[in-house]
Amino acid sequence: MIHQDIERSINHFLLKEIAFITNQKTIKSGKLILFCIKDFYLVFTLSIGSTKKVFELPYPFNFRTSNKRIYLDYSIKTFTHNIPEIFNLTKLLTVKKPNKLFNSYAEIVELSK
Repeated sequence: MIHQDIERSINHFLLKEIAFITNQKTIKSGKLILFCIKDFYLVFTLSIGSTKKVFELPYPFNFRTSNKRIYLDYSIKTFTHNIPEIFNLTKLLTVKKPNKLFNSYAEIVELSK
């Protein structure tokens, strides 16, 4: 169910200028040409100037939409459903190089012209 909801929400951004934002910083922007879900990643093909770039984001634990925005939730709190025992065990896990979105949020924003 969440798979179709994410796909439907992102399809509204096709052929529009978008930006990917995390921690109030734009990490990538361009015109969304293609979108697909591949394994555990959301795969975006962006047109940036005259070049095409592929940009991948991990599949979020949860998401929500609002006017011209999609909020992607990568927080441990959401992943563990805020169950204290699981939350504490998850925080104890060590990963050599965690994804930069680990325990944070990201946004996909439609840029107005």
